[in-house]
Amino acid sequence: MAKGAFRIPGLNEWLFVIGLACYWPTFRNSFFGLVFQEGNEGFGRLDVEYLLFLGLVALWCGACLVRPRLVDGILGARRFAVCGLCVLASVGMSLIYCADAFGLPWSVSCAGVVLSSVGFVVLTFAWSNEAARARSRNLFFNIALSFLLSFVLSLTSLLPGPFSLVLPFFSWTVSGLAYAAYRAPRVDGRAAPASAAHACGNLAARIGSARVALSGLVVLLIAFLVIGAFVRGFLYLGTIAYSSEQTTLSRRVVSFALAFLVVVIAYRADSGKPPLFWLWTLVSLVFFSGLFLIAAAYPLVPDLAGGVAITGRTFVSFFLWVALVLTVRERGRHLLVPVVGTLFIMVECASGFCSYFLAPEIARAIDLPISVYLPFFALLIAFILISSTIVFLALLANRKLSEPADAPRLTREQACAVLGEEQGLTAREVEVMERFSQGNSLRKVAETMFISTSTAQSHVKSVYRKLGIHSKQELIDLVSDRMGGRV
Repeated sequence: MAKGAFRIPGLNEWLFVIGLACYWPTFRNSFFGLVFQEGNEGFGRLDVEYLLFLGLVALWCGACLVRPRLVDGILGARRFAVCGLCVLASVGMSLIYCADAFGLPWSVSCAGVVLSSVGFVVLTFAWSNEAARARSRNLFFNIALSFLLSFVLSLTSLLPGPFSLVLPFFSWTVSGLAYAAYRAPRVDGRAAPASAAHACGNLAARIGSARVALSGLVVLLIAFLVIGAFVRGFLYLGTIAYSSEQTTLSRRVVSFALAFLVVVIAYRADSGKPPLFWLWTLVSLVFFSGLFLIAAAYPLVPDLAGGVAITGRTFVSFFLWVALVLTVRERGRHLLVPVVGTLFIMVECASGFCSYFLAPEIARAIDLPISVYLPFFALLIAFILISSTIVFLALLANRKLSEPADAPRLTREQACAVLGEEQGLTAREVEVMERFSQGNSLRKVAETMFISTSTAQSHVKSVYRKLGIHSKQELIDLVSDRMGGRV
């Protein structure tokens, strides 16, 4: 991003920010924990319901991998279809809570789990798709701002009585409404669908296509996420229950500070691509700090040590999503279902299972006080992760050194053709985009194409609308970024 190119988010971008902000709390204990409030004993009735939720999420995600046209159909339909599923998901959360609070049959709670799991999967694919095709120059800033805002929304868990349930009961509905009102990039008068169905011919190929996203950074993020899930499970013995009386001050302070720092870095970024590697380095340092605090001073400051480690894990989940969305954005939206489904939704389900079920069982099998075994475990994990990070950096440096300097790149013509195919531009619009992105004036473009200046201007406006951009500089940067990709 060129310096000085940042602009204040408009109304449409605020819908994007608010919609994502209402989605992120799903990954925190203060969301499901307020609904599953009686699951304190581990493998209690409500703990089993959360296990059912994870299983159903994995099941629906698997169905989307088998039949990606399901995602195409939902995202390509009227946007209120997604909104309706989000409303039903909020109803499902209410049913889960009411079934326990009023002694309703367990089938009512199960129905709520089904509705909430469907809504979660649809909402994940919906916002991932919107982020992958958004053309805002401030995209990463908007995403970072949504994450910061989500921590503000999470403060509702501190409210007394039924008001603390505002977030789990209504956040998915608000997110769905924001999605319905959000003006997405359009193709020939219609919102562009995810186009996932044509990606591969069979399930094995679709899952295999997710390998394009398995960069060293993504592998490390997944490792951090799963290991963080074990740490969280050992710290709280797997209970998902949450109460405002729990000591969460240190976790909230670290979360707000780190989220604010991410927003500042995103705001000041000088590149069209977010400084993801350096931000990941910052988050990993926070995570390592939590592990070392657990190893060195857990009996003295258990809340601080655990809070820092769990905060680091929360941000790892966020950056994993960002890394995968950037992959879909750069490689094509046909990878939406295999990449986001396999490497994000499925990984989150696996980490949830490790955190709330597998880790507690291991802790019970060890049969030692947590203050005895957890510091040694944290030190071992920190050593493994640091070693893995060093190996990753060494391999990355070696790959850059061995990479030929004259590796083939996309020509301007090829880059414009790819963008035109993705966004539904006509052949004439692609030709105008190619010439205009070279820095030519409208008059020059009109002269070289033997058309009037008003016709050239009309084509340029259509290109802007379909690409979701607003200026010539944005077009030049967009084409230049695409030219950077290898053939």
